[in-house]
Amino acid sequence: MKRGLIMAESKPLTSKTAVAIAATTRLQDERRRVLDLLYQPILGVAAYSLATVMWQQVSLTADLKVEVTHTDLLALLNISMSTLKESRQRLEGAGLLRTFENQPDRLPELIYELQQPVSGEMFFKDDLLSLLLLEVVGERQFDRLRQAFLPRQLKRDKWHEVSKSFLDVFSLDNRLIAAPPKLIEATKAAFSQGGSSVELEQPTAPDFDFGLLSDLLKRSYTDLSDLRQYRQLIINEHLLYGIDETEMARYIGDATNLATNKLDADQFKRAIAAAYQNEAQAVVSAKKNVTAAKSSEGTEEAALVTAAKQYEPMAFLAQIRQQQGGYVASGEQRIVEQIANKQIFSSAVINILIYEVLIDLDNPTITQRLTDTIANRWAQDGVKTPEDALASIRKFKAERDKPKNSRRRRSTKNIKETLPDWAKNDYQPQKKKALSQSDQDQFNEQLNKLKKLRDGGD
Repeated sequence: MKRGLIMAESKPLTSKTAVAIAATTRLQDERRRVLDLLYQPILGVAAYSLATVMWQQVSLTADLKVEVTHTDLLALLNISMSTLKESRQRLEGAGLLRTFENQPDRLPELIYELQQPVSGEMFFKDDLLSLLLLEVVGERQFDRLRQAFLPRQLKRDKWHEVSKSFLDVFSLDNRLIAAPPKLIEATKAAFSQGGSSVELEQPTAPDFDFGLLSDLLKRSYTDLSDLRQYRQLIINEHLLYGIDETEMARYIGDATNLATNKLDADQFKRAIAAAYQNEAQAVVSAKKNVTAAKSSEGTEEAALVTAAKQYEPMAFLAQIRQQQGGYVASGEQRIVEQIANKQIFSSAVINILIYEVLIDLDNPTITQRLTDTIANRWAQDGVKTPEDALASIRKFKAERDKPKNSRRRRSTKNIKETLPDWAKNDYQPQKKKALSQSDQDQFNEQLNKLKKLRDGGD
């Protein structure tokens, strides 16, 4: 299976980093409405403002391209560099921005390519976008937004249509229809490569080749127009399970109705979930495996490592959630993506991290604070492989489970080496004298701190 991790930038982002902002078309009025009403709640104020400012900047030029520094963007937005970077990543995650590095020693260093927001219909058909919107705004506001974008329904049940079709009105040589001139084919190809407004509606995945998928399905009974209709569904399944083009073609073929040549979306999703069910069972049972007798501990850990190496992080997380009877929350997805984006750990190590948080530590959900704590500890331990991660877990548990007396003796030894003269056991004051109330209070405070340290406190 292919890995879908986003590569980290080779150079750190600074306020002086030069960037070109570009777009293939101007922001359409209807798409601006989608950006304002549907994307804004899930992006947050800073990311939404960054998107609108960048669209405003490119609209000032004839070729829809402008070169600026991040200092310019910071001044326009009145935000910090860390906020700008996080906002940019949110735009990338929502499919509104693509970021490219220029060739070494060439300016600008980065290129931000703005992407048109999808149509309102495409937004609500997108499982990830619509679920996130529902989570952010709640059912009542979600229903208001849905109603605002639903097309008006006309009651045609008593109407009899008498419209003419294209060929009823216009005459064309049937031979040209069967074999269009090369100029027509070349023009269609040029618009496809250039990214027409129709293509802009289609969601993409950088590591999934829909052209290859289409070629693979040409030998099947599947209606290829379904690839456009169910494009988002296919991308979602690819992202969640790491399914490549060949496997995807097989699942689509198996879920195609031979009588109609149409893809059954529900059967398609059920087939994929069922295929990964048995493999996921090994992941969910890992808790029992790892807590088994020590004689079998090595074998069980080896099974966990093998499972961790077989899955993409989102597939690993999704299967655990499925076995638990839950679902992957958008916040959990963002946390896993953020860890992956840092390029510190491999996918297998990230899977062990997911396992540690949800299964071993028995947490109901993945939280940012706990994940960062474990990730930082592993980074300090030099974790590079899933075996390293398990070793770090064992090391942490061994330290945690050491008897308190052992920790107290070690703490006391360190304390004695750094005690001030007045607190040492062999200290002899030159002459006793009465202390003022403020001196007495300070003295008592220092003694209390020392007592806590001797007792093994912080």
